[in-house]
Amino acid sequence: MLRPAAFGLVGVGFSLAFFIGGGAILGRWLDGKFGTEPVLTLLFLFLGLLLGSYDAYRRLRDVVTALNQNGRK
Repeated sequence: MLRPAAFGLVGVGFSLAFFIGGGAILGRWLDGKFGTEPVLTLLFLFLGLLLGSYDAYRRLRDVVTALNQNGRK
């Protein structure tokens, strides 16, 4: 049976897509506004990748902690 803590995994993929895609879209928009193409697109894409990876790590850590605590009961 699927434990409730495992439902925390649902947001991992969405979070990665949100941060990476959002960073790329924001960078592209700022490049168009300031004429710095592709500098800001790459910068915000990289920042989105870092933030998305950190958020995925945090979510996965919370799920593993919850699963370990449930297993000890």
